[in-house]
Amino acid sequence: MKGQAEDELQRSSWRLALQTGALLVLLLVAIAGSVLLIVSTSQASAAQRLLTTATEHVDSIVDAPAGTWLAISNQGVLTVSPGMPSGLPDLKAIEAVAASGDAAQEDVSIAGRPYTVRTADSGSRVVQAVFDRHENLEELNRLGLALLLTCGGAVVLASLLAVWLARRAMRPMAEALDRQRRFVADASHELRTPLTLLSMRAQMLRRRVASSPLQEPPASIEADVDAMVEDSRSLTRLLEDLLISADSRRIELTEIDVVALADDVVESFSVSAARRGVTVERSGLTGPLGIIAAPTALRRLFVALLDNAVRFARERVDVAVTADARTLVITVRDDGPGFADDVRPRAFERFATAPPADAAPEDGTAARHYGLGLALVAEVAAQHGGRAEIAAQPSGAAVVVHLPIRRNQGNSPAAGSWLRAFVSRVRRMF
Repeated sequence: MKGQAEDELQRSSWRLALQTGALLVLLLVAIAGSVLLIVSTSQASAAQRLLTTATEHVDSIVDAPAGTWLAISNQGVLTVSPGMPSGLPDLKAIEAVAASGDAAQEDVSIAGRPYTVRTADSGSRVVQAVFDRHENLEELNRLGLALLLTCGGAVVLASLLAVWLARRAMRPMAEALDRQRRFVADASHELRTPLTLLSMRAQMLRRRVASSPLQEPPASIEADVDAMVEDSRSLTRLLEDLLISADSRRIELTEIDVVALADDVVESFSVSAARRGVTVERSGLTGPLGIIAAPTALRRLFVALLDNAVRFARERVDVAVTADARTLVITVRDDGPGFADDVRPRAFERFATAPPADAAPEDGTAARHYGLGLALVAEVAAQHGGRAEIAAQPSGAAVVVHLPIRRNQGNSPAAGSWLRAFVSRVRRMF
């Protein structure tokens, strides 16, 4: 497996690895956060129990629990544990508790070291306990560092394992997709030549029949020749769709005047549409509009839209090209039977089939076939970062394509003030 399929396999593998790594990171962050929260809560509960015991049940400073210091005020006599941190005990807190009888507790920091100070009235005495929280915080930091290193290693190993597993799992699918694309491309190239010859011979035969010395050539022969020419054109268009679909991910972007392209495609369809009694008109922008796109793919998008509209239109097709500061909008409307409500969600699927929107359930109207055209429209729009949709309207059908406008530096923006562009951007967000 070489070339594009190998590149796609590698990109897909790394994409899956990144997704797996991101999911694992979220899971491990949740677990690590829960562990730290549980440990921190446990430490706080243990410290609170220690302070409560020290202030309510200890009679002498020599009985102070490990990691704490005591200050006992008994009838105006204050005794303090050896090694009491500088700035403690808090005499104001002792006086306040002695006066009110209500216990008080606060967190203080002395020389960058955190302490919790609890002062309580214990009968005829006021006891103040000081707890050093430095060891608890150091333990949390060590635990956090260990979790970080463990989780980081687990993420790296899991991502590498995901890459290896993804390549093994996706390789058969990538090879099958590569074979399918090669088959479609080869079949399209091989069939294009005989179909071109068939179309040329059918056209030559039609000219001979039309210029026959007979005063009135048999109408059935001429009709059959016309049908042969039309069938060969349909087959050629189908092969072009297959060829583009076979390599739909590889597009070459260049600067193109989308208005001129739309006018060219409309002009090329006008003659064949006129034979059906259908008028094709262009509306919207008239001046040049340069964008960065794939010329072949964008032309095929216009051709597919017009081909679908002309085939089902009764009298008129309108091709509108409009733009704001950032979005190109291509709207192709026809006055045909339109799309039924249940068809709109799947109209861009390949070879979708459905009855016309204006057909009665019992009239037996033939189903409307969409072939590859609209599916190709959706693919080309997606390639350019846009989207295709079926617009709702009272009658007929309207297919709308939104494409983001990418320009070279120096191109002037589409007509419209910055206020209209901002309003349009906000409307697209909602």
